[in-house]
Amino acid sequence: MAFPKTILVSRNLSTDSLLREWATDKGHALIETPFIRIEPIKDQDVIPSDWIFFSSPNGVDVYFDHYPILAKKIAVYGGGTLNRLESRGIEADFVGDNRKTPEKIGKDFFDSIHPHEVVLFPVSQLSKKSIVNVNQHNVCHEMVLYNTSVEPTKVPKVDFAILTSPSNIDGYLLENSVENVEFIVMGATSKNHFENLNTGARIHMPEASTEVATIELLEKILAAPRH
Repeated sequence: MAFPKTILVSRNLSTDSLLREWATDKGHALIETPFIRIEPIKDQDVIPSDWIFFSSPNGVDVYFDHYPILAKKIAVYGGGTLNRLESRGIEADFVGDNRKTPEKIGKDFFDSIHPHEVVLFPVSQLSKKSIVNVNQHNVCHEMVLYNTSVEPTKVPKVDFAILTSPSNIDGYLLENSVENVEFIVMGATSKNHFENLNTGARIHMPEASTEVATIELLEKILAAPRH
């Protein structure tokens, strides 16, 4: 049986969070600390479209808190964004497989829709445009919905750090050490970003960017023999 651990997650979890429930049941300490600041950009005109494509849970929150849905269909980057959408009682018409690269998710999306359909992308000012740049036929509009800034925060020593985006990785590393920490990152973009920093950290990625998949990965790591 694994000893209780201290687990950090770089977001504030919902009240019905499965990860928080699991940590409580297992006796693990859970620290919820974002390492970014989100500043919504309000009072913009929304361009009507056939699709709206959300690439992050933050995009879902900011959009639905400040803007109406004019699109006929909704697409999401992966499981984590889908969970945030479903928490608002809304279903997605396309869900990307975030075990894939952003470019492959973009290709899957554009291959699945009609070439005459118009797509709206609500994004942060830090967007790498990985999805929209794959487009070859569709009319696409990007709407800078919010500004993301890194907010370094010193946290107590943890055994696991669940970091949910490249910006959260950067914010964590500015004030905290990678020594003796197992890192879990959400999606291929975050994993590639972390690996390219060459910190020597132990980095894992769950099968999907969901709390269920994250819990399964934590249990697998905890059950593994320690040398």
